[in-house]
Amino acid sequence: MITALRRYAFEHRNEESVFLLGCRAMWSQLAPVHSLQRLERKFRARCRSRKPLLRLHHGSGDGEFSVSRRELLKHSAAALTAAALSQLGVAALTERHVVDEAAAANRTLSGASGVVNKDPESLLRWALPIDNEHLRQLQTELEATLRELRQKKWSQISSHVRKASQMTSRNANDLLADVSEAKTAEAQRALSTLQSMLGSLQASADAKDAENFESMAKDALRQVGTLEELSVKGFPFQVPEEYSHLPQLLGRATVEFVLRKSGEEGSPKQFDIDGNLYDRARLVMVVDGYSAPVTGGNFVDLVSRGFYNGLRIIRSDGFVIQTGDPEPEGKIHGFIDSKTNQERTIPLEIFAKGDPMPLYGTTLEDDGRGGQATVLPLTAFGSLCFARNEFEPNSGSSQFFWFLFEPDLTPAGRNLLDGRFAVFGYTTEGAFFLRDVKVGDIVESAKVVQGLENLRQPTA
Repeated sequence: MITALRRYAFEHRNEESVFLLGCRAMWSQLAPVHSLQRLERKFRARCRSRKPLLRLHHGSGDGEFSVSRRELLKHSAAALTAAALSQLGVAALTERHVVDEAAAANRTLSGASGVVNKDPESLLRWALPIDNEHLRQLQTELEATLRELRQKKWSQISSHVRKASQMTSRNANDLLADVSEAKTAEAQRALSTLQSMLGSLQASADAKDAENFESMAKDALRQVGTLEELSVKGFPFQVPEEYSHLPQLLGRATVEFVLRKSGEEGSPKQFDIDGNLYDRARLVMVVDGYSAPVTGGNFVDLVSRGFYNGLRIIRSDGFVIQTGDPEPEGKIHGFIDSKTNQERTIPLEIFAKGDPMPLYGTTLEDDGRGGQATVLPLTAFGSLCFARNEFEPNSGSSQFFWFLFEPDLTPAGRNLLDGRFAVFGYTTEGAFFLRDVKVGDIVESAKVVQGLENLRQPTA
């Protein structure tokens, strides 16, 4: 069946027919009728628009990377299989092996629930290189309150908060076991603040105060995140020597982008978010050097140089928002290093879960691990990825994109871009602005607001 679908997809240009064929062949016994009908409507609408589902450009001409309509067809069979198994949708972008249910449940570290994690702050906490089980259990208990809050399960919520509070009092020494002596005082202050917060959080849960509970729980989790960051025992691996000529981020950094509309005649002058107008769009992103030191280092270095200031958004198609091309209509499409007078490129960097360090220079699929989960998965709206040439994994330079996670078209746990692009962080504030960022909008400013001390420049 899969072979037949693949051959049909390759030989025909009618992706709607391929989609329907795959649905009828594989979904009839797997997907609810309403899910199938909803996705058919979405797919038909995109077919009628005559636009590709995804095109990522890196340069132009021979250097252009795009997943076009025909490329989409060539890989639709594998995508349809993943869609059928997920019972959620189709992410027809690139062919990948279908992961089994156990791997899907473990795609992101989200506690014992197995629910796909879409929270950027939570994903960053789980990505920290620590092995303190007490801290992880504390995080799991508090994150569970946010899941239970959706259905107002107040008895379970109160139970989770109570367990978390007991852990901070009974297991205080265990929670701080991995903190270095130099950071002990800071960690003790964070723990004391957390204990106070949990008292207020318990009162909010007992009062069934849904209005305030969520923000209070998130604040408490940020304190847990602080304890976890203080527990990191140095940088967890050695970046290969062959990349020593590139800047590296040995830790984390926080970056702020401020966008504005182009101001061109006939175009909107403000960002319109659900009827609310904003003159500027402020986005805060956390760059994770623990998981992507070379990619993160390259990005933070470019931000610190002011490279992105004044650049325009070159792509906004509902799937990605891309910038970083200094001459969209010219010949230079990346960062020219003044020391070499050549374009600086970086290797593809993918950190698979369970590996001791990132994989460099190849995709997980090409490495024979096409369904393996990654430390930084593309499951959060506003995930940060570097663009590259399709057939040159080591061609990333300055262009990056925000990935617009859409559950219906990009099923959680079946994301076909994971393992093919270097994810280097998440948007933690202002991600909602991305819904109205359009081609031509301008990066008014980009700056490193925290963590610049973690950037290591080449010594040579």
